[in-house]
Amino acid sequence: MFKNILLFSIIFGLFISCNSQNNVSKKDVDAFMEGYFEKVKQNNFYLIESYYSDEFYKTTDKNNWEDLYSKIHLALGKLISIELESWNIQSTISTSGSGRSFTFVYNNTYENGKAKETINIFVPRGSDDIKIIGHNYNSNVFLIF
Repeated sequence: MFKNILLFSIIFGLFISCNSQNNVSKKDVDAFMEGYFEKVKQNNFYLIESYYSDEFYKTTDKNNWEDLYSKIHLALGKLISIELESWNIQSTISTSGSGRSFTFVYNNTYENGKAKETINIFVPRGSDDIKIIGHNYNSNVFLIF
C-alpha cells in the first residue's frame, strides 16, 4: 500500500512539475497558428519557414521541404478558409526531452479543393518557443497531380 502511494506521489509530482515549467497555453498556440496561416495565405515559403523547428529540419532538408511545400500549394491553390476539426494537448516526459505536445487537425479549403492538415507542435519544458515539428497534408487534390 505504501509503495502504491509513493509511486502515485512521484508520478503526480512529475506531472505537476512538467506542467508548471511551461507557460504556453492553447490560446498561445492558437495565436501562433493564426499567424502561420496568415503567412500561408501569402503563398511565400520564406514567410513560413521560421515556424518550423530545428528538429523538423533535422529530419526534413529545408530545400526539399521548400520544393515539396511549393508543389503542395501549387496543387491546392490559394488558402481560402481554415476550420479546426480537433486538437489535443499532452505533457510528455522522456529521455529525449520533456514538454508539451500540441496536435491540431484542420479541414482547410483551398482554391482547388479541401485538405486535412495535421500539425504537431512541441514546446520544450521551461521554454515559450512554439515551433512546428510535424506537418501532414491529406487531400484528394493530390490524386489529380
